[in-house]
Amino acid sequence: MKKRAIIYTRVSTDEQNNGYSPTDQKEKLYRYCENLNIDVVGFYHDDESGKSFQRPEWKKIMNFLRYNKGAVDYIYFLKWDRFSRNAPEAYAELSKLKKLGVEARAAEQPLDLEIPEQKVMLAIYLTAPEVDNDRRALNIFHGIRRAKKDGRWLGGCPVGYKNTRDENNRPIIAPEGGKKEQLVKTAFREFATGTYNIEELRYKLNKQGLISNRNSFWALLRNKVYIGKIFVPAYKQEPAEWVAGKHKAIIDEETFYKVQDILDGRKKNMPTSFTTVRDEFPLRGFLLCPQCGKTLTASKSRGMMGTLFSYYHCSKGCKERQKAEVVNESFIQLLKKIKVNPSSANLFAAILKDKLKEKDKNSKVEIEIINKEIQKQKQRLANAKDMMLDGEFTSNEYKEMRNQIEEKITRLTLELSSLNKGLLNLEKQISGCVELLVNLENYYEQRDTATKRRILSSIFPEKLIFDKQKVRTLKVEPVVALICSKSKAFNNSKKEKHSDFGVLSRGVVSTRIELVSKV
Repeated sequence: MKKRAIIYTRVSTDEQNNGYSPTDQKEKLYRYCENLNIDVVGFYHDDESGKSFQRPEWKKIMNFLRYNKGAVDYIYFLKWDRFSRNAPEAYAELSKLKKLGVEARAAEQPLDLEIPEQKVMLAIYLTAPEVDNDRRALNIFHGIRRAKKDGRWLGGCPVGYKNTRDENNRPIIAPEGGKKEQLVKTAFREFATGTYNIEELRYKLNKQGLISNRNSFWALLRNKVYIGKIFVPAYKQEPAEWVAGKHKAIIDEETFYKVQDILDGRKKNMPTSFTTVRDEFPLRGFLLCPQCGKTLTASKSRGMMGTLFSYYHCSKGCKERQKAEVVNESFIQLLKKIKVNPSSANLFAAILKDKLKEKDKNSKVEIEIINKEIQKQKQRLANAKDMMLDGEFTSNEYKEMRNQIEEKITRLTLELSSLNKGLLNLEKQISGCVELLVNLENYYEQRDTATKRRILSSIFPEKLIFDKQKVRTLKVEPVVALICSKSKAFNNSKKEKHSDFGVLSRGVVSTRIELVSKV
């Protein structure tokens, strides 16, 4: 009775041009079986790695053999590396085939496994491909590591960069020069101000096109690739390190380390809560229910004709419900009443700038202290190098110490730079705040919703109330009240009482006595 066989071929992507083409394997195996008078009852081919047997076509072969015992005598492949490149898994698979009454054979590396000595050759045939795989993997690993140490980014390029080639035609990343790069810059710049919660900023930038989840956005803000660095992971005795990259930085180090300080909690001014920002509801979270005193929320409601209407309404079950566009417009009318006294504003700005000049004298002392600390760290680095040369510790220990000291020097240098230009920046900020207050209404209307909310929280430390078609405030920031002291917005009668807040005044006590009415 003629023997029956299944022909199996396998090739991975990197083997296509190395004499292992599927067509070549198939033709050779068919001729081989024909010469041995063996019937071919099936042909299977995998475009998969030989590191495991989790290959689609091989699984089909095993399923066929389980449900058709005795239908096949042999499985033929060209060489043993077509069968497997993992010796332990290969032996396990051979055991499974033996239980099914099937023998695995290599046409160009024939073995008679009934002869004990032939098993030594089998071990060589199975181990050699695995060793070859391991050697190639090791070469690739060290090649990647050398490239990283040389400052090259490998893999998919980070957001804001694009893959390109340098003057020597070697792969490199470069700033994308488009919308994604600008959004990355915006992410660092705005988060460094400390006015955004990380989720609030991510939500805002997602709407603008910087699509990312929580983890990837956090990783983006942590990634030193944006300041021109490449990360080289630890390996054996070598510590992990960041090296200078071949690519151009798109974020300056001062901004980057400000962001790190905020993320690490060294700066306390990062908001901890986040309210979903929607353009229709800039006052969401800033309004009190005039009936029960709870915070109003906001949502849209669909009318009978399918039209959506926006409302501010009570979150605790009251029937308070006001059209969003009416409330928003009423708030703008309130802003129109806030008229800054230019003389008071300029006087206040002058006083602040004068105080800053006094602070500048103290800054010079701080600058001197930081300069001394920088010199101290540089001396420590020099001493560490001498100790390494004297054999007191290894080069890897020196490298780890050097990385820590250099990062500390970088942070101190940035702090020094910040102190040197701090006065000028603060003066600009003071001038900008005065300009904002003078043009408060226009500035508010022209900004995005997130900025509008920051204006609200800066001027009104307590909630607003919408009642009798007007937005009223119980309290404003003391500075704003002082420089707007003659404004009609803060001169309501303090005798009028709210119907449900018996103790709440609708007006504000004159700023000459106190800034707010009692709650």
